[in-house]
Amino acid sequence: MRFIKLITLLIIRDYNFLWIMEVVGKSKAHIVLDSCLHESGVYFANHEKLLKSNPYCSNVKYLIDLDIFQWIFQVADPRSNPITAVFFVRQHEESFSLDDSYGQTFAAARVKNRDHYNGKAKRIRWEAVHDYPAFEKTSPHTFIGKASSEICLLHQHDNKTSVYFDTDICLDFELSFPLNLMPEGILKFMTETIMSQIMQQATESMLCKVQADICCTATELVVEGGQK
Repeated sequence: MRFIKLITLLIIRDYNFLWIMEVVGKSKAHIVLDSCLHESGVYFANHEKLLKSNPYCSNVKYLIDLDIFQWIFQVADPRSNPITAVFFVRQHEESFSLDDSYGQTFAAARVKNRDHYNGKAKRIRWEAVHDYPAFEKTSPHTFIGKASSEICLLHQHDNKTSVYFDTDICLDFELSFPLNLMPEGILKFMTETIMSQIMQQATESMLCKVQADICCTATELVVEGGQK
């Protein structure tokens, strides 16, 4: 009887206990556009247009007073329950060269054959905003996460543009009963698998939109989960 009572108390405790689990996802994409560096830069600088090609993004708006963007995503948890993920990012744009310190580091990490490029490049960054405005959560299944992206556009000798798109997503899930009774390793694997699938589908949708707007000659997509 004492053993049964103890198990009952543990279940009641876990039923009321919220467990915070961090889920991380990463995606990398590479695409070659049949347009010059300037035209490609204008296209990828259109923040709202790019985000609206994401099937999970239900709303994106620019908060002009704070110079930041707010994203609202509709996804699902490991039990297929709908959840809302909110992100705040700030966009930065800058030119760089493959010969400067940043360009050399980037080329060493991502570029397979530097001979294709003439050295001119543009960098568009979406930086996660930590000091974000108050956001009213309409349900207990609404979470605020962190997102950052880097879009690097390299000018090729044939006047085409090679685009490297890297995205990192981090989301803290509040897990209640019965999810908080599952082994952490199994639950984390399940959740990060779902996160990777979401990021893959979102990136693929973005690339399809780019291909519809601008002719492309090559695409490459890599998606990772659970790594920082």
